[in-house]
Amino acid sequence: MRELDLLLELFLTTGLQSLENDDLVRLEKLLEQPDQDILVWLTGDPKPDNPEIRRIVEVLRHRIHSNSEFR
Repeated sequence: MRELDLLLELFLTTGLQSLENDDLVRLEKLLEQPDQDILVWLTGDPKPDNPEIRRIVEVLRHRIHSNSEFR
């Protein structure tokens, strides 16, 4: 899924180094989820049920919405 790839690629090149160890573990769990779910969580209103995954989705969404490189 190209849209998801673009979002994640840009985050990984600009924001990965800012993640704490716990968030790196959460990111790994997120990446194990179906692409469709991840894209919806990053771009839409639904949030994941799992609190660990919800935490990293919130980190990514904040970074996406506040970083001009994502626009």
